[in-house]
Amino acid sequence: MSADTIKRLAADILKVGKNRVRIKMDEYSKAMEALTREDVRGLIAEGTVYKERYVGPRSKPERKNKGVGKRRGKKYSRKSAKETWMEKLRAQRKYLAEMIEGGEVPKESKRKIYLKIKGGSFKGKKALRVYLEENGMLNEKAAKPIEKKEPAKKKAEAPKKAAPRKAEKKPVAKKK
Repeated sequence: MSADTIKRLAADILKVGKNRVRIKMDEYSKAMEALTREDVRGLIAEGTVYKERYVGPRSKPERKNKGVGKRRGKKYSRKSAKETWMEKLRAQRKYLAEMIEGGEVPKESKRKIYLKIKGGSFKGKKALRVYLEENGMLNEKAAKPIEKKEPAKKKAEAPKKAAPRKAEKKPVAKKK
């Protein structure tokens, strides 16, 4: 049997491409004696025929270049107002469902809140939470105040020394 046929059978058995199948050179003549698919399986078991390790591309994962300098087109040509609206709405509905499932909001008030979300009453999830707190729709265990994020404190800087003042030039009186 030819080397090409052995490689083809081995590729089929090993479930790889023909280019990744290798035959050891010192046992090449032994491999050429194989006549059947079973013989090739035996060669694979012995290690005479083997598959080469796959080496893929060595590139970094792609990043989404969405910075200001990469943007082309107006605001709503990049993402339509409808898509923005749908994302906001879906996030609020999901948040409501999580709160109901967690027992923070009673199931009886779901329809009322759901319709308010649908009507666009809330700017975001935080506004939804504030509304629920103000109207007493949160259960006692869940009614904890929303913590406001404080801006990061800057390191204490040493007082700056005043730069030495340059001597001011006095106007020279002109002679008449």
